[in-house]
Amino acid sequence: YSISKLFTGIGSAYFNEGISWIADLIRNNSNLLKDKLESDTVFHLENLIRKYVSLQSAKIKTDKKIKEDILTILNFLVEKGSALAYMLREKIL
Repeated sequence: YSISKLFTGIGSAYFNEGISWIADLIRNNSNLLKDKLESDTVFHLENLIRKYVSLQSAKIKTDKKIKEDILTILNFLVEKGSALAYMLREKIL
């Protein structure tokens, strides 16, 4: 929750690096899928990922690492019930 809120607010200068950091957190903490998240975590992640996909769509298509990171976050959000993440994932694939 804190990391996603950081990158949508005061930490927006680290926005591009933040995507990689969040993807690594999700990959390294498999318990996040099972655990109850802080309120608005999905909301902040959705906003972050929507903004990133709209601003960096060309980069996502050409850079394999970035695409994997985005898909990791989107898959996590889909597992948490996000319809927006499902639509964005279909757009990227």
